[in-house]
Amino acid sequence: MFFTDTELFQMLQTTFQDFLAFSKNPVKAESYTPMSARSMVAFLLIALVLVIPFGLLMNYLIGDQFDSLFEEIFKINKWLIVPLGILLAPLIEEPIFRLHLDLKKSSIWWSMILSFLVMSTQWFLLVAFLVYMIFLLISVSQKEVVNLKFVVYTSAIFFGVVHLGNFSNFDFVSHFYWIPLLVGAQFFIGLMLSYIRLNHGIWYSILFHGVYNAILIIPSVYFYEP
Repeated sequence: MFFTDTELFQMLQTTFQDFLAFSKNPVKAESYTPMSARSMVAFLLIALVLVIPFGLLMNYLIGDQFDSLFEEIFKINKWLIVPLGILLAPLIEEPIFRLHLDLKKSSIWWSMILSFLVMSTQWFLLVAFLVYMIFLLISVSQKEVVNLKFVVYTSAIFFGVVHLGNFSNFDFVSHFYWIPLLVGAQFFIGLMLSYIRLNHGIWYSILFHGVYNAILIIPSVYFYEP
């Protein structure tokens, strides 16, 4: 898979325009299509170009103010984070935060049930998510029209906020003003994964999630020094 600079620029431009249009007005494809390798690369490049500078800015502003659970795992066995972040996280998080985007009752039930695996230690977040799921379930059962943009953005917000659990000493009340900065990258990735899920299916969002995590995690683990 090789392409010229012009082809790469056009591919990135087209992909970003499609994603931007989706962000303004999310729609579900009539039928899922396989996600091409080129499209996967384009989305990865866009994600990394936007997320890495954001992460550096966050690190500069916040530093080590909050204790990361990843640091604790690194101290036990730094390579343990690889299967957790690359395999387990996408396999659990995608069904929770993206499966129900198709607004099918079975998908909503699965998202609701699996949410207990991730949010059990964040009871307030779990309660809010369950209320959201019950609302969707009732609306779909009564055949009401549900605003897909509301669903996509709400799921992306939950996806971002749940990652605050990665900080062992984060207090919502005391540090509420840091929340947009801490979850901004995850929110953006959540929207991108929503696009992939609604155009290519849940397995492609799982695959993209895993590859994206691998690109960020493996170099961090390899060069990590206690």
